[in-house]
Amino acid sequence: TVAAISRGSRPPMLKSIPSVMEPEQQNSYAAAELVVPPPALLDGSRRMLAGNRLYVLLVAVPVALAAKPLGCSDGVVFGLCCFGILPLAALLGDATEQVALHTNETLSGLLNATFGNATELIVAICALNRGLLAVVQTSLLGSILSNTLLVLGCACLAGGVVTPAPRFNTVAAISNAALLQIAVLGLLLPTIMHYAKDDMDFMQPLSHGISIGLLLLYLLYIYFQLFTHHFLFEAPLEGDKSLQDQEPEEDEEDEEDEVLLSFSGGLLWLGIATVAIAFLSEELTGALEPAAAAWGLPQAFVGFCLLPIVGNAAEHSTAIVCAYKQKMDLALGVALGSSTQIALFVIPVMVVIGWVIQQPLDLFFGPFPTAVTFLS
Repeated sequence: TVAAISRGSRPPMLKSIPSVMEPEQQNSYAAAELVVPPPALLDGSRRMLAGNRLYVLLVAVPVALAAKPLGCSDGVVFGLCCFGILPLAALLGDATEQVALHTNETLSGLLNATFGNATELIVAICALNRGLLAVVQTSLLGSILSNTLLVLGCACLAGGVVTPAPRFNTVAAISNAALLQIAVLGLLLPTIMHYAKDDMDFMQPLSHGISIGLLLLYLLYIYFQLFTHHFLFEAPLEGDKSLQDQEPEEDEEDEEDEVLLSFSGGLLWLGIATVAIAFLSEELTGALEPAAAAWGLPQAFVGFCLLPIVGNAAEHSTAIVCAYKQKMDLALGVALGSSTQIALFVIPVMVVIGWVIQQPLDLFFGPFPTAVTFLS
């Protein structure tokens, strides 16, 4: 043993240690050998930013913030804000992947959906404060459509390119889909009642009651997902029908993601990106109406299509990348989880905030947007 140590090799006695350990001790021993500390914050950040060409558009962030004081038109300010949000959305996705390396897929999917929906929440608050109630309603419904149709569809397509039958946890997918259906039914009720009764005085109390109920349901779901039944969401269950007909891919090489940031470093970048998006969203909201008029676009189109696509760029990029890497649980958690959070959390919170600041925001979205959301 002493000779082996002097030669710089591993002593024979140390090689035999794992074989005489208990299974739990062997796992701890193997985990201790596989732990690799992440690089320093500056070095890891540099390597992360150099790995995506989209980060070249980060130069648009200070330009967008300085455009209005420099006297640029509202259309230019709106366009620069959209270009600035795109790389920030990618930064959210990369930072979330780094945080995911230190957590499980359930928590990382919830974290990504939370930070991704911060853009919609901030834009909606700014629009609500300006009295743009139609923009708030159309942008939030557009976010649900963008996630359930565009983001989820692209994620499934990207996952199917790599393998014809991607593996995923059906329990988590069914839970998100069921909650989303319940939330949409709650949003559908005010529209039905609007055409069933001529009196509109009941709309505000009804919207407030439904919003409080949806918020309670969301809190119970978070408690169910992260505490009481978290094991159902972290790994596919035995006998899961989605996995019965699939054979294990023994020859597949596991591609390990490179750890560039520590857990705190990833959270730091998430916070920086969110704050930057908040400032850009303020400028974007202020230039929305004049830009729509200058471009000849209906305000409903801007709120229903443009804002959700720009705001959901984080979920879009993250879900596609994760699905391509066969992390379908994370991809579905981001796409469906984001829609569920908007329907169960963001929309009810906006109604409650409008209630507090005396803005008459309700859950009557109109027949056409409500029907499209229900069908999707």
